[in-house]
Amino acid sequence: MAKSLAGIRILDLSTMMAGPFGAQMLGDLGAEIIKIETLDGDGTRTFQPHFRDGDSLYYHSLNRNKKSIAINLKSEQGLALFYKLVEKSDVVWDNFRAGVKEKLKVDYEHVVQHNPKIISTSITAFGSHNPFDDNQPSFDLCVQAMSGVLDMNGEPDQPPVKLSIPMADLGSGWYAVVGTLAALCERNRTGCGQKVDIAMLDSLTSLHTYEGVYYLNSGIVPTRLGTAHRSSVPYQMFPTKTIYIAIVASLDKFWANVAKVVGHPEWATDERFATIKGRFENRNVLIPMLTEELMKKDGEYWIAELRKVKVPCGPVNDLKQTFNEPLLLARDMVLDLERGGEKIKLLGNPIKMSGSADDFVAAPKLGEHTDAVLSTLAGASPEELATLRGAGVIR
Repeated sequence: MAKSLAGIRILDLSTMMAGPFGAQMLGDLGAEIIKIETLDGDGTRTFQPHFRDGDSLYYHSLNRNKKSIAINLKSEQGLALFYKLVEKSDVVWDNFRAGVKEKLKVDYEHVVQHNPKIISTSITAFGSHNPFDDNQPSFDLCVQAMSGVLDMNGEPDQPPVKLSIPMADLGSGWYAVVGTLAALCERNRTGCGQKVDIAMLDSLTSLHTYEGVYYLNSGIVPTRLGTAHRSSVPYQMFPTKTIYIAIVASLDKFWANVAKVVGHPEWATDERFATIKGRFENRNVLIPMLTEELMKKDGEYWIAELRKVKVPCGPVNDLKQTFNEPLLLARDMVLDLERGGEKIKLLGNPIKMSGSADDFVAAPKLGEHTDAVLSTLAGASPEELATLRGAGVIR
């Protein structure tokens, strides 16, 4: 059974997190991903502390379902090989710092000369056109800080706390996938490629959604609320006798069931708490009262009782508990792959499609597919490959 993106070839020049994450998503969906690395390889291959078959698990987590070729793009011969691949590809994908791809001559303006239908997708910190004139580098934490996300994350009256997952990287990877798929659809109609320009700062800022719109229309800078919700009450994490649990009961029907479960059905009709507006306005009264009751019994008890009456809730799991969660295991969200005789567990693909079969291959070794790709797509003979390797053009 063919995957939905079968037949699409993507030249993946990206490294680190944002670019490789998005390219892996496209590879999971069936695109042929040719990861073009330097002769030293993607720097994440050496990230500490966990390794399988010589490469970091960080690298493994972002580069499955790809082929690896190693080319020195700074050499004339290496660049010429790259252009031959461009002629037979659909997308050039990168997350170089602004200005680097232009210097390497792998940007849209150069690659389109070799393939007028090519799509060039670039992820940068601030976009291809921005007020920085020095091609300022940046990373996820810097973007979290600049986007306002960092300032909003954490407990009241405590310092800001970074998100535990790199949402600037991941969000820009998602948007790059969406933009690329849209460009491929448009090319099917027009026959023309185009440039897809994704900025990490744009991407993370867009995820503010209602919080951003609240500020833009009220002028009120939001304060940190911990796990509480700006508009909905109760909607947060609560301590219990044993564990922390999350409860979302902002709707009146959910709140009535919470009140009943904790032994105070009268709270559902109390004029302070009976409506969404009332609970919002009396948050500082309601939350301590509810917390006091929840602290009297084990969290496992509350989860079971709340689920009986269909109140949205869940335990605050650590990763050991998460990856033993039947809901995830039933949907193949833990993969068992192998490379070099070593077992590698990876996260599954959350996109499930009835017309596509799941098929996963472990991340490639550095230059594992150099000869196969260049002989097939660039017409290089064994002798030419040996000469190029000896000259330090390929690995």
